[in-house]
Amino acid sequence: MECLVVKVQGDNFNDYMEFFKSLPLKEKQNIIIEQLKMLSTFTDLMCKEYRIPSDLIMNKEVLDVNKEDYTEDDFAEAIIVYINSIQNSLSDYNIGISKMLDKSQMIN
Repeated sequence: MECLVVKVQGDNFNDYMEFFKSLPLKEKQNIIIEQLKMLSTFTDLMCKEYRIPSDLIMNKEVLDVNKEDYTEDDFAEAIIVYINSIQNSLSDYNIGISKMLDKSQMIN
């Protein structure tokens, strides 16, 4: 599985946060949305890698942040959709891995 998430830590993360803090709010929101999209895709791919059934949940609310003039409400609604999608994928992954481990213990 190809890793889509870049690990940032230590001084690099501190530098990144200084850069992030200097951005206008709309740019910060766009970065947050993009990172949540990446994380949502990543968790969905984790399930697919092990053939764990998982439906990537989406909702029309995520489309609102594609508009130039989206509101704070649009942003919050999109965030909730992505967070729930990630939670569901991680839950499916956890259940799927647990079942795989249970099966492997039964064989041994």
